[in-house]
Amino acid sequence: MKTRWMIIFLVLLLTLTGCDTPADDNDISTSVAATLVSMDETEMVEPVDPIPPTATIDVIEEPTLSPPTETPAPLTDEEAIKAAMNETLDSPVDESTIIVSEIAGDLARGGLQGAYFIAAKDGGEWIIIYAGQATPYCNLVNPYGFPVEWVAQCLADDDSLVQRTEADVDAEIASLGPPTWTDSMDSAGRWYLLSTDNVTFKMEDGSLVMEVQEGGGYDEWGMTAGAVTDFYLEITATMGDQCSGIDRYGLIFRAPDLSQGYIFEFSCDGRFRLYKWDGENYTGIQDWKSSALILSGPDQENRLGVMTDGSEVKLFANGKLLGEYSIEDYSDGRFGLVVGSTNTDNFKVMIDSVSFWDL
Repeated sequence: MKTRWMIIFLVLLLTLTGCDTPADDNDISTSVAATLVSMDETEMVEPVDPIPPTATIDVIEEPTLSPPTETPAPLTDEEAIKAAMNETLDSPVDESTIIVSEIAGDLARGGLQGAYFIAAKDGGEWIIIYAGQATPYCNLVNPYGFPVEWVAQCLADDDSLVQRTEADVDAEIASLGPPTWTDSMDSAGRWYLLSTDNVTFKMEDGSLVMEVQEGGGYDEWGMTAGAVTDFYLEITATMGDQCSGIDRYGLIFRAPDLSQGYIFEFSCDGRFRLYKWDGENYTGIQDWKSSALILSGPDQENRLGVMTDGSEVKLFANGKLLGEYSIEDYSDGRFGLVVGSTNTDNFKVMIDSVSFWDL
């Protein structure tokens, strides 16, 4: 009986374990080992991070610095004159062949290759006024006041030969005869005594004194009464004991009203200019230009003259022609005295006399 129950127990055990039970221990070991390897591999796989976005980085390049250079030494007057000559020539020459024989202030002369030249410093720069073998025109030579011993003759506009003289006044002025009137400035009868926030005109010791309180201002003027057309007008003026650069004085003429006209001026440093003022805008006709005819510096006396004939105007310094220009906008008008200071406070100019020729 016991044997029968043992057989039934064995049959039930085989039924519960299934038919795929391994046949021996080796098969079980192999299966377990494979499972463990699989588990190990799974556990050792590290998570993969997502690919980060590409970052854009601004690369700042260091600036490329030029190596330091030495500031070249300024040219001497002789070197500057030779450089100006080569700029004038169609074909530059060896500068050793350009001979600067004399420099007198802002004027110079010399020669090259069988020709001669004259030069002038204008606005701080040397320019060649004439180079050649012929006679230069008077309108080139006279505005700069070249000595007669340098240029004894010049050509007039009609190509006639003119003998230059140091002492004689311009022949055109001499031919005018006595003036229509002369004012010795003993009284203010003809003149408006200007008084503004910065400029005053007053009569003092036989002169009309124009004074600018603070430098840096505009030109200001006082007018006479009555319009004129063609005339020659000349003032004799003396700079005060302090002035520099383009501290200036002069005349306004052909002024159709108080805010317009042509202005002709001398500066402390020996230059002149001519411009038109239309009430709002400046129009340069002749920008500041140096001339040896104008005595420069404080306490210097000069004669400033302007002649009009229709649309033509001639400018004079101490009786000598500075230049000829065309003015077409204002055919007649009033005239007056002008003053302006750029550099000097309490800048003064004394107008000692005025002469007028009605043409």
